[in-house]
Amino acid sequence: MILTIDEIRTKIRPICEQYKIEKVWLFGSYARGEAREDSDVDVYAETDRSMKLLDLVAFHLDIEEALAKEVDIITRIPTEYPIFTKYIEREKVLLYESQLERRADPANHRAVL
Repeated sequence: MILTIDEIRTKIRPICEQYKIEKVWLFGSYARGEAREDSDVDVYAETDRSMKLLDLVAFHLDIEEALAKEVDIITRIPTEYPIFTKYIEREKVLLYESQLERRADPANHRAVL
């Protein structure tokens, strides 16, 4: 099954809230509108740096279960690979932004409710 971006947003929202994720961005084939049945879902999650590894693993598994898709999650864009950084920046789509993030940065109104 190929999910829409809105379906992904709806399914991950409660999970992001549960784990107190700051922002989640979609990139890759789903962000470009090129997803196929066998496509995984690529996301970049901005987390509190104090998030424990076990919580990150649980977050990852919960997202995969909710989407019924394989999910690749990165939590930091590796600065030593500027081409990768440019690639993500060019195609990323905001899926989730916490209420605290929206209040802290009122200029960013691209957030999805």
